[in-house]
Amino acid sequence: MNTRDIEYFIKLTELKNFSKVAQEFKVSQPSVTFALQRLEKELDTKLIIRHRARGQLVITDSGHQLLQHAKQMLRHYQLIKMEINNIKQKKLSLGLPPIIENNYFPAVARILKEKNLLSKINTMEYGSMRTLEALKNGAVDLALLGSIDSLSDEEIITEEFDRQTFSIFVSREHKLASKKNIYFAELRKEDFVLFKNGFVHNQAINVLAQRNHFRPHVIFRSNGTHSLMNLIADGVGVGFLTSVIKPMRTDIVKLNLLDKDMPQFVTSIAYRQAYFFNALQKEILDNIRTALFEKGIG
Repeated sequence: MNTRDIEYFIKLTELKNFSKVAQEFKVSQPSVTFALQRLEKELDTKLIIRHRARGQLVITDSGHQLLQHAKQMLRHYQLIKMEINNIKQKKLSLGLPPIIENNYFPAVARILKEKNLLSKINTMEYGSMRTLEALKNGAVDLALLGSIDSLSDEEIITEEFDRQTFSIFVSREHKLASKKNIYFAELRKEDFVLFKNGFVHNQAINVLAQRNHFRPHVIFRSNGTHSLMNLIADGVGVGFLTSVIKPMRTDIVKLNLLDKDMPQFVTSIAYRQAYFFNALQKEILDNIRTALFEKGIG
């Protein structure tokens, strides 16, 4: 089955016009027609019916069935190409969210450097949610991910190495700074400085907000922990961060949350079920495991 034929078919179900599909791919209209005919001959069924009088295209039941699989087929084909290219490059592409990079990766980097493997990885830094997307679409081979629950995805294998609670961070001058413990409900009237979309912190704070029946007033969002800490220290707003993060400055106070059944920041090694690690990549993975598990982190 020709992948280009599949691409034409998918676009044809969307545009329902042979000429527009041909224009989209910069090919002749007969090229699209022949592609559909090849698919129909191979599958021994009619996929699309063209009503010339009414100028309509109707997708048959068989066509709808093929469409259920066609997009996945193309996705897996793209994954195969990316994975083979990475293997040929003799590198491993590692998804590394900033919080995990700052708080867990130094131990990993130290061991990889000792084994002369640190130069064999390419890192991509996103929030954990974007990193998971990158892992699933093949942009990275391996990831260190954060989540608020153990990941449940049949395509992804995870190896959990740590769990941490979430805390509130405030300026030392803040009225709540004298407290060691606090309930989330006490923050109803506070301004928050939070991470941008793509960080699991947003999922966790949304859980607490829904339980306490208020929407946090977010005054600013950033991708950087240091940026948030500076804003917190200057009294711009309070922060909601995983407890693994240290205040970084002496004028910031970390408060424990007393709420029951708190979401947790779960950190895991993650990789695709179907991914084949070559010898070099497996050596890197094994040393990452050593750093995160055998050295007492996990």
